[in-house]
Amino acid sequence: MSSYIALLDFEHLDHPVFLKSLAKSLSAHKTRKGIIVHGDSEYTNRLMQTGMMREDARVRAIMDLNHRLVALFADHGVSTIGLQSYQKELISITDDGLVLNRKVLDTLPDSPMLLISSLVHKNGEKVYIPPVDLVNFLREELDDHSVVIFSQDHDSDIFTTNNSDEKDLNWGDLSEEFKSKHLSEEQITLKKSAVLTNGLSFSEWPNLKNASKIEEK
Repeated sequence: MSSYIALLDFEHLDHPVFLKSLAKSLSAHKTRKGIIVHGDSEYTNRLMQTGMMREDARVRAIMDLNHRLVALFADHGVSTIGLQSYQKELISITDDGLVLNRKVLDTLPDSPMLLISSLVHKNGEKVYIPPVDLVNFLREELDDHSVVIFSQDHDSDIFTTNNSDEKDLNWGDLSEEFKSKHLSEEQITLKKSAVLTNGLSFSEWPNLKNASKIEEK
């Protein structure tokens, strides 16, 4: 599958060096190959220190992050459509769960990148959902897309191994050492089949040399 749904987790959103490497990689993707999903970051806590309530701070942080990421990617030549998921009712919560407005999705311009937040539409309001929940939902709706996550280890490259056993993993069999080194608490809750790579290596998508596949239980 050449299309992807990439998760930018809480920790990575507050890591400027990673975000710059990711932007450089995205600039190598000449046509749109997927969707990047994000929620909030440590920025939420910094806003709370100014006196904002958590819910309001989280919404403000997510909206600001979407704009900041679009600007960052633009600095690296990446044309990005940045959307909050509640805009145009792209993704809504109903009594039956999440709903994707495919008509809106299909009419978005053909751009190299689509960046959406986990602020979804509910009864005319914007509501936060965990980004992992949004990724899982989109993976079910867009079954021709792979899920991509990024390693938390920014100092070494575990992927330059010829041992196939280390490239094909399973969520249920991951060691505590591996999880603590490479995965955030947020990423661990994913449990869906995912490709684990790093920001620089993502430039080679979909033919990643430095990546591990983590299968479902």
